Amino acid sequence: MLSSTHFLPLSLVGGAVAAAFVTLGGCSETPPKAKAKSGAGASASQNASNGLDLIDPADDVMASGAKQGTGAATGSQLLAGAAATSSRGRWAVMLQTFSQPDHAQRAGAFRVELVRQYPELAGATVRRVGKGSALVIGGFPAADDKAAQAELKRVKAIERNGQKPFAGAMLVRTATDDAPAAIKPNDLRNLRAKFPRVRPLFTLQVAAWSTFGEKGADYAPMRLAAERYCGELRAKGEEAWFHHDEDKETSIVTVGGFDRRAYDAQSTLFSPEVEDLMRKYPAHLLNGEPLLIPVDPRNPKGRTKPQPCRLVEVPET
Repeated sequence: MLSSTHFLPLSLVGGAVAAAFVTLGGCSETPPKAKAKSGAGASASQNASNGLDLIDPADDVMASGAKQGTGAATGSQLLAGAAATSSRGRWAVMLQTFSQPDHAQRAGAFRVELVRQYPELAGATVRRVGKGSALVIGGFPAADDKAAQAELKRVKAIERNGQKPFAGAMLVRTATDDAPAAIKPNDLRNLRAKFPRVRPLFTLQVAAWSTFGEKGADYAPMRLAAERYCGELRAKGEEAWFHHDEDKETSIVTVGGFDRRAYDAQSTLFSPEVEDLMRKYPAHLLNGEPLLIPVDPRNPKGRTKPQPCRLVEVPET
């Protein structure tokens, strides 16, 4: 999880969604607190091999500057275009969980053997659960769904040699898609993997899609919309990334990668590279549209302005 209480996909701090909408929607005018070290704005020679400036190849990384591109909002068309892709029910009967680094592969291999021994579980699939994978069967809209309860009862009743091997089966809420065999190229985790020793490692969040916990809201098209927008930015030459938070049903899109020089906590100044990127993306998008916030926080019904984008820290895993 990204570590900033000012961003919805990074950390939810409780309270009603309506009250948290502005500060948790994805952006804040204030920089990260107590995360970046001093020294922002300092320049270094560009490393032509990877397009990033390096203070110390084993310690820090600074983006070499934003490339040209409009960075314009795509609007609600992204979400509308993705609406046709609806996830199946997120609740399923869990048969086995896997948490190892190669959890998806292990789950897939286990499924082959499971189906061989239990043909009645041929419908089992591998789904993502938290940071691991689970072998599950079925897909239901809610845990109390009649079909879900019937399937749970069926699985628990399976017998072999007088024993019920799945007596401990339970209904769990899975991720919105099947467990991927590999992390997608534009997943933000790849930026962390590229610079595993950089502390802190920042990126600029420019958009977010979220269900805000609304009952019945489908997160699947929001995931897809975020990935599509990321792809559009990549096509314009941007170093864009996406990050999915399944538990909070929120997906974000970020641009760039910056080391500790991105922000000077003493002077409260951003580096020139970050400032250029913020000018290029002056408004943070929420569910495909610019998020407007009050000009005067004390007068929430007064004039509004676009909520600016903000640096966030890249997650550790």
